[in-house]
Amino acid sequence: MIQAAIRLAADHSLGFVVTAIVICVVAGWLVAHLMRKVVVGRSAPRWRWMAGTALVAGLGVWTTHFIAMLGYRPDMLLGFEGGTTSFSALLAVLLVGGPIAAVPFCRSWQGRSTLGALAGVGVGAMHYAGMMAIEGCLQTHSRLLGTLATGIGACCLALACGLPSRLASPARVCVLFTLAVGGTHFVAIAGTGLERVAGQAGPAHENVTLSIFVAVGAAILFLGAFLTILTAQRFEAQERAHSAVLKTALNNMSNGLVYLDETDRVRLYNQRYLDIYGFEPGIELTGLTAEQIIGLVGDRHGWTVERRQQARRRLNEWWSVESFTQIDYSMDDGRVMQVEVRPVEGGGTVITFDDVTKDREAQRRITELAFCDPLTKLANRRALNERMERDFFPKQRFKLLLIDLDRFKPVNDTYGHAVGDRLLVQVAERLTTITGPDGFVARLGGDEMAVLVYGDLVLAGAVAERIIEAIALPFRIDDITILIGCSIGMCCTDDAGDATELMQFSDIALYESKRHGRGRSSCYTRGMLDAVAERSQLEADMRTAIERNEMHLAYQPVLSLSDDRVIGYEALIRWNHSTLGPIPPVRFIPLAEETGQIVQIGAWVLQEACRQAAQMPNDVYVAVNVSPVQFRSPLLLSHLTQALARSGLAAGRLEIELTETAIVEDGAQIARMLTAIRRLGVTVAMDDFGTGYSSLVHLRDFPVDRIKVDRSFVATAESDRHSMAVLEGITHIARKLDIAILAEGVETPAQLQLLREIGFDAVQGYLIGRPERLPDERAPETSCRSA
Repeated sequence: MIQAAIRLAADHSLGFVVTAIVICVVAGWLVAHLMRKVVVGRSAPRWRWMAGTALVAGLGVWTTHFIAMLGYRPDMLLGFEGGTTSFSALLAVLLVGGPIAAVPFCRSWQGRSTLGALAGVGVGAMHYAGMMAIEGCLQTHSRLLGTLATGIGACCLALACGLPSRLASPARVCVLFTLAVGGTHFVAIAGTGLERVAGQAGPAHENVTLSIFVAVGAAILFLGAFLTILTAQRFEAQERAHSAVLKTALNNMSNGLVYLDETDRVRLYNQRYLDIYGFEPGIELTGLTAEQIIGLVGDRHGWTVERRQQARRRLNEWWSVESFTQIDYSMDDGRVMQVEVRPVEGGGTVITFDDVTKDREAQRRITELAFCDPLTKLANRRALNERMERDFFPKQRFKLLLIDLDRFKPVNDTYGHAVGDRLLVQVAERLTTITGPDGFVARLGGDEMAVLVYGDLVLAGAVAERIIEAIALPFRIDDITILIGCSIGMCCTDDAGDATELMQFSDIALYESKRHGRGRSSCYTRGMLDAVAERSQLEADMRTAIERNEMHLAYQPVLSLSDDRVIGYEALIRWNHSTLGPIPPVRFIPLAEETGQIVQIGAWVLQEACRQAAQMPNDVYVAVNVSPVQFRSPLLLSHLTQALARSGLAAGRLEIELTETAIVEDGAQIARMLTAIRRLGVTVAMDDFGTGYSSLVHLRDFPVDRIKVDRSFVATAESDRHSMAVLEGITHIARKLDIAILAEGVETPAQLQLLREIGFDAVQGYLIGRPERLPDERAPETSCRSA
């Protein structure tokens, strides 16, 4: 190897070798700068820069070779064939310059390295093509050194072309290009032997021709270098001016921006883009591919292989859009970026990044307020309606459970709304515990809630029972223990045509649950809607029944057992409907209490009873039943005084009958009301005593004038010793309290005799007389007769 190096030095003229190296360095420097121009140039002039790169690279290799050959073997006068010499120049441009010019278009470093290796092989091919131009001598070539020479060129140019943009400085590329060309030439020459063919001498003018060619090539290179410097300076000055303005504009944008050209390389970006992805200050991204950007970001933030692949897939999606597109992109640190992708005419894409984290949080809050109950954090009515609409079409089978809390209003009234709100929160927690994380629970408003159960009737029924049991358990709020309950109405999608009907039918079922005693669940059936429609019509008709003269009073006599004399009458309301005929009180009175119409009807009953009682003998009284709803009305005292004043009836001839149900709530207020009524001179009777909430405390605490024992005790007293004991005990207590006692439901002489023996003051019942209208009161002219 040392001997080969000594022989190589001896076979070359030092001046030509130095000249060749200078030419090669100039060519490498030009190639490095021209490759960068290809990267950052616009589409139209880019092809001119590519052609220039190919020409400079090819001529640089060719000129370096032949300048070195001019100084090779001074002891021999070498001749060069002109056609082959020219062909080697063309070969250099195509095989070396072509791959190098195409390098900037490759996105991956593997592709760039492959093109560089091909250019290195082209250097070797050009060398041996140039050697073939030598005339008048025999050549021998070492295969080993030839392969090594070609390998040196391929490796150096593969490295030069495959360097990342941040490392591919002009100096590095120039050094590697020079090593590739010089290494290939001199290693290959070291394995080459030349022998003059006997009897042949090379013409001297051949070296003169070659020198002219080489001089022209060198002149082109140096002229190219000079023009490149001048052009680069001029364009750099212009670009600096334009870049200063553009940079000022870009860096004052609130959005991050990056422009990728058609080769997927960064052409433009701003400081905001660097800040978003956390790049180091002063980093240069121009010319980097998107793959390289992903690598930089991934290295900085420690991304895994899967995270990098995810970023590549997302970038490919952005790259493939054909029109303006907006995408919300969640960053790893929780920020939300609104990414706007704008394809550029002629190729490339502009991508902008706008930090919309606060906006999206505000939107989330707005959506939460629109679809979430702020107190319980459950879904609200709007969210429930949208969920039902969504799952109704295409139709999914689910049941809607409407839940109404029982006895919730007294909690608000007694402990305040703050406690009521905390109670609702605890109710919501119990409901979500029952339904699980996949359940859907909504608060419709107040104390109404809803649950969607996806499944059959058996599952819905089981969920409803669990809810009723859970809500019935005591609630603890600070030192307060609260007991409430709930009623549930449910309907299945199979029974409804749409979400609106589903809500309507579930509400009807809930009404049925409350109407039948609360604390229970009811499932909608077909007949319920008809019943509701009938009740609604009945409610509407009831509002005008008095004006249409359809209602009247019937009177049932009260018999005194001390002298068998009628001492009073109980006024009972009757409704003779114009089309439906007689409607019993048990049908319309509860409805009137539910709707509140009982107050208006009760006022009419008081006025009518007082007016008609004024026409009766002065020694009889009239008893009027007062509903619990009517009794709690603040208008009751006003109605009483007005009825007495308008009729002229003495207050002592009017008796108010109250059931125990009406006086079990708020004892102090009830006692004050009863005292006020008695101060008017009106007597008070406790009706249906012995049933409901019967308590001797009521007799002690509430001022009443008469006790009316329920008919159930009278009916069984003869055969049931317990009923007999109750009657005897009540009679004894009433006498001690100086309260008159009356028995209802007397229908047989035996019952009448039994009550005489026990000591009752008065009785009423069918045996004494049925309810009838007064003789002077004419029935309304209707199609049906009253009963």
